Amino acid sequence: MSMVLVAQPGVSDNISTLAHRELSSKLGGTVPGVALSFTPAHAAQNHVGSIYSYSSKTTSISFPWPKEVTGLERVALSAKGDLQRVLSAFFARPITVATVYSNTFYHPSSQDPPAPLTLPNPAAIASVSRESPITQTRQVHLQCSAKTVCTATSTVRITSPALANLFLVEKYAIGQTFTRMGKLPEFELVSVGLGPVTDAAPISSCSENSQSADAQLWRKYRLYIEDFECDILEVFPSREMFVGGLHWLEDGLVPESLH
Repeated sequence: MSMVLVAQPGVSDNISTLAHRELSSKLGGTVPGVALSFTPAHAAQNHVGSIYSYSSKTTSISFPWPKEVTGLERVALSAKGDLQRVLSAFFARPITVATVYSNTFYHPSSQDPPAPLTLPNPAAIASVSRESPITQTRQVHLQCSAKTVCTATSTVRITSPALANLFLVEKYAIGQTFTRMGKLPEFELVSVGLGPVTDAAPISSCSENSQSADAQLWRKYRLYIEDFECDILEVFPSREMFVGGLHWLEDGLVPESLH
């Protein structure tokens, strides 16, 4: 099977489609209390927002990347719920999740405002449903050798007791929840940028003062399986990380020979 990784600087036809959908939610807010329609894997090439397509003999990852983004950075930005695995392979070291904060809310009904939920709360976990979901806003650091290699801020919407127990009680992280359930999530890459995080561009963003190799890199995306939906912002602290690897990890310096 051939693998094609397509870099498409600039604006594509996907922009108008995504703008028309308005993505149904924005990062930092609550995820709407509506059921999603899930696209079967075999129809992925027709899935609005999907960057993955395939035929019987070809696989393609296609997105209007900022022209400065490198091939290795595109690999990390394309990770669909398995960024820890990708970064662990890159650094050849374990990646751990450290929680910065989490705020959990229970929605008694679609008409009622969300109420803060203190955990543990077995009754609330047992009663979660599509009509009465639980949402959580959270931020975590992905760390390698005690150094933060990515900051992930997310809004998670849960509509089944089994997944609520796994995520909120057993404390599985987002990626590990998909792995534990044995399900590959649907993936929509919403936007990618260099430098300060912005909502200005619906697909890709690169400001004039963010062109240096040490600018931070970020992406916004969605992951979902039935009863578990996530809107995520990930920020990589420095693009030097993808150039220097262990040199950057251990001393923050990247030899000139690697540039």
